[in-house]
Formats: sequence, C-alpha cells, structure tokens
Amino acid sequence: MTGAELVATALTTGAAAALTGPARGTVHDLHDALRQAVRRRLASPDTTAGPYGVRVLDAHASDPDVWGTRLLRVLDACGAGEDAEILKTARALLRAERLPAGPAADAY
Repeated sequence: MTGAELVATALTTGAAAALTGPARGTVHDLHDALRQAVRRRLASPDTTAGPYGVRVLDAHASDPDVWGTRLLRVLDACGAGEDAEILKTARALLRAERLPAGPAADAY
C-alpha cells in the first residue's frame, strides 16, 4: 500500500467509524486532524492540486465511493503520502478505529 493509499483509506474509514464506532470520540478527533493536515497540504502553494484538491477532499467526505479515485490522485499529486505528519495521523486513526470498546481502550 502506498502512502497516498494509506491516507485515503484512513480518511474513508475514519469518516464511517466516526459516526458509529466504539472509539467514536478519538476517531472523530483524529479524522478531523487528518482532514485539516491534508487540507493544508492541498492548499499549499507548493502543490499542483490547489483548490481542485480541496474540493475533491470535501466531496469525498460526502460520497467516498464516487470520489475515492479522484481523492487518491490528488493525494498522490500533492505528496500527502510522503508527509510524515499526515502519515502518522493516518496510522493513528486506523489504529484507533480498531480499538475495542470499554475502559481498556482508554489506556491507548
């Protein structure tokens, strides 16, 4: 899995888990942090994705099935899959989404 694929997977999984998962609060917070980090990366003057990339990110939030391929392309184009902060947050979100419910989850 490439870095861009990891980020896209985390954005998709986090959006669904934030609504229904047992670790809802943590997942929601990490999903928001990931979206903001990706948004900053897309809006950076150093990337070619620009405003189109931000629109794709927003559209993906409402319909991941339709926008998933385009999101992957803009993540790849802007280098999000190589950004250490974005990758760290994506991995943390995917780990948190898999946490069991209950007091043991708070230890993480």
